Amino acid sequence: MLPEALGRQDSPGPLLMSLAAAVQKPGLLPEPVLRAALGVLAQRIVASDGKVQVGQIEQAVARSGVTLEASLLRAEPQARDAKAGLLALREAVGKWLGGAPAPAATGREAAPPPIKGLPLRAAMIEAPPPLPDAARDVGRLLHSEVDAAVSRVKLMQLASLPDADPGKPAAPTLRMELPFLIGHELVMAQIQVGRDGARREAERKRGWTLRFALNYSATGEVGAEVGVLGKAVNVSLWAAEPETASAMAETLPELTRALEAVGLKPGAVRIRQGAPAEVRPPQSGRLLDSVS
Repeated sequence: MLPEALGRQDSPGPLLMSLAAAVQKPGLLPEPVLRAALGVLAQRIVASDGKVQVGQIEQAVARSGVTLEASLLRAEPQARDAKAGLLALREAVGKWLGGAPAPAATGREAAPPPIKGLPLRAAMIEAPPPLPDAARDVGRLLHSEVDAAVSRVKLMQLASLPDADPGKPAAPTLRMELPFLIGHELVMAQIQVGRDGARREAERKRGWTLRFALNYSATGEVGAEVGVLGKAVNVSLWAAEPETASAMAETLPELTRALEAVGLKPGAVRIRQGAPAEVRPPQSGRLLDSVS
């Protein structure tokens, strides 16, 4: 399963852009496909004014798809779960086409697969070419793109599993990809959130670490690591573009005041210019070993 997922995976970004174009063409998609397509598009976090509410992100994380099977085992409702929506769309398109078609050629390079242990990086989502003229060709394209998106969610789930090393605490870490619609631009944010098990046990405090990266045309690639232990918080920001790093540095006092306003105690709050260095993850228990 893993080699197949690695070979087929891609970011949901191209699918979301294709769906946004397809639903604007009256009569192009049959009603079951259209309904499933609108459900997938509803997963986008809309920030028309450039601002996002905390509740929006909280809901998006809960329905990101990486915990679908675990939630089903607990008999929890999964309204608007991202993976469930993708699976429903793939099934609807397959029924429309009379079966799963051969993969359609997209002519673009797939996004790098999510691999546990590597720094989070975010690529720009390039606008796809215009949709094919024939409806069934559109269906074949959508089936390929949704199949790639499903494979990517599966890899995200694998990257979210605890370390295989029995000597390490099995602290839960979730890896996910959330779509933001900022104005008319689609931005795919890479997010990782996990509990710091060792520190929590030693100090009897709840420790969490959040990492994210996104690539927006107005800023270039930016990212952050936020560590929370009790009420103490450390924030490390980075920006690939020097201009963006300088602009963000000017807002650090404002960020410190905002953290204090919600009852947190800021420690180190800093920013650096340049993306994280590429590193090779440890070999034990990693995804690459699983498929070698």
